Parts: sequence; structure tokens; C-alpha cells
Amino acid sequence: MVIDLAKAMEPANDATQNAIVSRVRVTPDIAPNTPASGQPVNVVLSPDRRFAYIVNHSGSVTTKAAADFQHGHAGTVTVLNVAKALDPANNMTLNAVEAIIPTGNFGPVGLAVTADGKHALVSGSEGDGDEDGGRVITVVDLVARKALHHIELGWGNPGFPCPPTPIPHAGPNLAFGCFTDTNGLVISPRHGGVAFAANGGTHDVSVIDVAKTLARAPGAEIGRIPVGTGPWGIAVSPDGAWIATANRESARVDAAGNARRQAVAPARHRDHARWQIRGDHRRAARPAGQRRAVGGRHRRAQGGRPRRRRRQRDVSAGAAAVACSAATTKMACCRGDAHAIHCLVAKGGIEPPTQGFSVLCSTN
Repeated sequence: MVIDLAKAMEPANDATQNAIVSRVRVTPDIAPNTPASGQPVNVVLSPDRRFAYIVNHSGSVTTKAAADFQHGHAGTVTVLNVAKALDPANNMTLNAVEAIIPTGNFGPVGLAVTADGKHALVSGSEGDGDEDGGRVITVVDLVARKALHHIELGWGNPGFPCPPTPIPHAGPNLAFGCFTDTNGLVISPRHGGVAFAANGGTHDVSVIDVAKTLARAPGAEIGRIPVGTGPWGIAVSPDGAWIATANRESARVDAAGNARRQAVAPARHRDHARWQIRGDHRRAARPAGQRRAVGGRHRRAQGGRPRRRRRQRDVSAGAAAVACSAATTKMACCRGDAHAIHCLVAKGGIEPPTQGFSVLCSTN
């Protein structure tokens, strides 16, 4: 669906279809007048904004097959011509589709395009026929429009041998935790290109060397960053310095700064502070003795009373993308809509917060 943002912002168009430019199809017919299920779950623009890449979670299976069990289907990526998608004449047609690329993995969700626009990384969030069982990142050649190869991510550490036997068919299941079941995926241009993958099955973020991934070289996965339960959405700031995840199973947001270095930082280099904010946008008292970082120094809260902070950054509760302060020597602040929020400031390392929404930013 293509939306005119200017019209969407007009109060007069509230609860109307006036802002809709067109609805373009992204899956083909698999029988006369029978479009494939698709289950499109993600849209990513090419760097030159000429193409939109649509991730189809259930690819070309029938709508009945997806309705019977929506997981574990072979996925596809649809390449849309943006100019044609913006043309109302192409409403409800396949005229804007330039190609449909089989991903070769199952239940894809995340897609990230390399800076040169030549390749995409696509996450396989599920196994063949199962909701659990996904731990591959697929490399797609966007020029040739075909999948090239997969890299396997490491096992989780659930406290029992991996892989489980049998692989869980559907959740919830206590045998989840071995497979990453990777959802969202982004690329930061820093350090020569680093991808971050939100692992819903292992509750962490994989840090991936893009060059090694494209070359199918060993050691592509650099490390893991623990976050909340079931990370799904993930976003990177325009300067590539901040990564944010939305963790749908624990209803909180985590954000990391300088994350590539933090993923491999030893515990002795970690230095964090925490404070809590109530969901009604007023600060809640911090426990006595708890530290916070301001300008690189630590101050101890007295008697749990809140103190004034000079800068504020708002984080919408449940948002897939989070805006963190780019001033790395300043304390990042956040605000929630419905839940308590924990904000963390890290120096050289990452420590997962304990509950609620959370923001973790670097003071390096």
C-alpha cells in the first residue's frame, strides 16, 4: 500500500482512504484469480530509492496453507519499481513488480541492503515446516536477482543440548532457544559494514561482518548482544552509531551504541547506570545508591529522589525504531507511554536491562 504522507497528516483525512495512493500486488497468481499468500512483512528501499524490496514471509504458498499454519514456508522477495508503484493506474495489479526472488530460506522477515545497493541480507526466521529452526542469513544478488548462499549463525545457550529433538513445530514450547529464529536485520556502515540481526529465538542480537558474509568466509558472526525477550524490529541511526531493537515478548526497547566493540568487550570494561521512568511521562524515583552517568562521571542518587536532567530524548513505547542521543558524552533520556522504562548508559560494554522498556547508549 502506497500512502501520501502529506494527506495522511491532514486531520480531515482521519478514518478515510483519502491518503491511499495505490495498493500494489506483490505476489503472483498461483491459479486463475488465486494470488499466493505472501504474507508481506517488511519493506526496504534501495539506496537510490528506485526499488522497494518486499519480504514475503510465506512466499508463493496458497492462502489456505498459510491460514492452516502461517510458519515454515519458503520465502520470497519481491522487487517493486517505485515509480510504477506510485502510479494509481497500477492499483491492484502486478505492473510494478520487476522480479520475485526465492530466498531459499523459510519464514524470512528481515532484509538489509548493502551501501552499494548490489546485495541484500535476508533473515530466515523459521525452519522447513516449523516455527522454530531458523538460523541462516541469506545473501541475495540484487543485480542478478537471485539468492547466492547462506551463512549459519551460532547456536543459542538454552541450558540443554542443541539442536533439540524434535525441533519444536509451534510455540510456545520450552524447547525453543537453540535456533536464533532471526527477525529484523540492519546494516551499519561503520567498521567497513556491520550487520545486526534481531534473534527472536535466543533473545539477543547477532553482530555480523558484512564483507565476510558476502564472501561466505568463516567467522562472519562476530558476537552476540543480549537484549530483551523476542526481539523483532531493529533499526540503525543514520550515522550508524546506534542500534535499537523492539522486543515484542517483553514489551520493551533496547538500543546500543558502538555495538560492534561492545559485543566483544570483556566484562571488566563494562560500566552502566540505570534509572526508571513511569509510563505517565513523569519520572519515578530511583532506588537509593543507584548510579547514573552524566558527562562521563557517576553520581549517586540520594534517597531515591529524582533529579533534573538537562536533555531529553523520547522513546515511544513499543516502537520498532528508537532515537538515541548522538552526543555520546551526554546522558540519554527516554519516555514511555504505558510501561516503566529502564534507561542504561554503557561504557565499553553491554548489560541487558531487567524489565520494561529500555534504552542503552554508549558514553564512549
